[in-house]
Amino acid sequence: MVSKKDEIILSILQNGARTPISEVAKTVGLSENGVRYRLEKLEDEGYIKNYTVLLNPKKFGKRIFAIFNLEMEPKKTNESIKKLIQIEELIKIYQTTGQYSIKAFGLFNDEDELTSFINNRLLCEIQVRNYSVEIITKSIKDSVYHV
Repeated sequence: MVSKKDEIILSILQNGARTPISEVAKTVGLSENGVRYRLEKLEDEGYIKNYTVLLNPKKFGKRIFAIFNLEMEPKKTNESIKKLIQIEELIKIYQTTGQYSIKAFGLFNDEDELTSFINNRLLCEIQVRNYSVEIITKSIKDSVYHV
């Protein structure tokens, strides 16, 4: 469990990871070293996974966001997961319950690139028993976990 002060620190950084430590320290009533110590502890304990910049894929020409529902060949699942991880177009991969044991999310420039990916990479390189592909048409809510 994190303390109330830690929650405030995390909340400030979630709203702006570039917020200066001096500003965070003033807000929570701690010294800068106190904030640094708490951040280091939160990192070491795994509460903070990473500090990152979120890019807008559309600005880079990635207009198609696809969800791949993959039913894997059971004996080839581990091998296939290793191959999926190496595919640059796939930005998130989850193992799930149900018919489709893998959900993978990918970014593509257009429908032609998506179709080529499915036919020339996915179905050629990965042992898939069955699959479906869904294209995201509108983002309703896209958030991260907040304290």
